[in-house]
Amino acid sequence: MSSKLPDDAEIGYCRSRLLPLIGLGTAMTLLSASMAVGWLPFNDMDVSRRVMGDVGLVLFGLATATCVWMQFAVKGPVVLVSNYGIRDLRIANEFILWDSVTEISACGHRGQKFVVLKITPALEQRLFCDGTARALLAANRTAGLDGIVIRPNGLDTDFSALLAACRAHYAAARGVGSPVQRGVVGATQPQWAVA
Repeated sequence: MSSKLPDDAEIGYCRSRLLPLIGLGTAMTLLSASMAVGWLPFNDMDVSRRVMGDVGLVLFGLATATCVWMQFAVKGPVVLVSNYGIRDLRIANEFILWDSVTEISACGHRGQKFVVLKITPALEQRLFCDGTARALLAANRTAGLDGIVIRPNGLDTDFSALLAACRAHYAAARGVGSPVQRGVVGATQPQWAVA
């Protein structure tokens, strides 16, 4: 391999970014529990407040438990970007080869930025073969995102570094100086796309 090829990027979870989420989740879980049980002074055990407390307890409790699990159970990289492809363990355990990627775009929605990889129909059928995965892909398409969404949330990198790594490795795999020269990066983007 040439020395001009970019180094592989191994990205794991950022513990310092997860700690505030765990603290916030714990506080919201305790607030929901106090609403559900009736510990708050303004809570007169109204049925609607109790239901809100029960729903919040389940919702925030599961979200906090997920953040705690990510903090301690996951060791090592979660996203691997190499000259051969990309693997995001949050999506699938399979390596997505750059040959199966037809377009890389950068999008954002409600202050969140993410990378979208448009993949070939053959890979799409293989990756999204069960009902839940197909429903998530359909939801992405209704939002104007045609492909796999890679979010930098909770990772040890920011959006711009993740996008730069994807574009550099994609260009190296395709053997061109820049993916923009080929017209494949950001060719068609939703109305809320990010440059």
